Amino acid sequence: MTPTRRSDTIVIQTFRKHAIPTWTQRCLDSVQNWARLKEHDYSLAGDEFYDLCVSEYLTRGSKNPQAITNLARLVATRQRLDAGYQRVIWMDADVFVFDPAKLVFEFSAESLTTGYAFGREVWLFRDPAGVTHVTHPHAHNAATFFTQGSVDLDMLITLIRHIDAGRQIVSNFQVGVSLLRGLQYSLMFPTFSHVGVFSPVLLRALAERDEKVLRFYGRACRYQTCAANLGLSLQDEVTEDVLWRAMDHLKAGAGDAINRYATEPGVHLVPYNDISIGERSASFKRWRYRSKETLRGLKATLRSLTTKH
Repeated sequence: MTPTRRSDTIVIQTFRKHAIPTWTQRCLDSVQNWARLKEHDYSLAGDEFYDLCVSEYLTRGSKNPQAITNLARLVATRQRLDAGYQRVIWMDADVFVFDPAKLVFEFSAESLTTGYAFGREVWLFRDPAGVTHVTHPHAHNAATFFTQGSVDLDMLITLIRHIDAGRQIVSNFQVGVSLLRGLQYSLMFPTFSHVGVFSPVLLRALAERDEKVLRFYGRACRYQTCAANLGLSLQDEVTEDVLWRAMDHLKAGAGDAINRYATEPGVHLVPYNDISIGERSASFKRWRYRSKETLRGLKATLRSLTTKH
């Protein structure tokens, strides 16, 4: 599972060795080809990857593969750093690299003060009325980057084990992205802008070349992307034909279908407390609305007291 070290950087992935969907194999190939292009070492593990969690974690409760991988990827990262690698990059099996030339992880120690970063996610969705929205940016762990200077890696491993030992794990998010998002402000780790997470709504827009939706997402995302998680866990919401057409469209234009609308080109480390102008405006509107509601309540209370007296 561990290759001979030829580079200071290794890219690690895991997936089962049988019944691999063709689009997932395309994703795996894209990551391996990118690693080769950048002269990074590469490791693809099978089900034995789960053994990194040790039996206590594996046998306690009824965890799904994602909950197991949430810990195993961090343990594998620690092992690779201990083996002498300076940088360890994790990519989920359903991450598709569509602009390999620009997918770089060359962050200075001065900018990467925590020594690590997670990916940045802007999720596109439609409400019951069919109106398109995006979530505020969040950290995701479909792609991670850790260096020898990582200050919180061991703590994250210990914390997941602690949660598992004392709590019932009811969702992989509990030891995955929900945990990261809860910790980000306190740990102050940044996110990198160029590996995203594409929702079923966005994948259908890519497959159908829906310029209105792609423009909306590109501007909301703000940054250009070179690769993205395509949602293996949500495969029942998107047909394989849609996935292939979306991947073809992304690959043919190196992501131009979305990146042409980005307001900030290039690769960025986004600060832990970064809020876009639009989000600041939305936050201000919510604060103003809540303030007005509070004032109305106070006025109603005063009128009631005045009437009684």
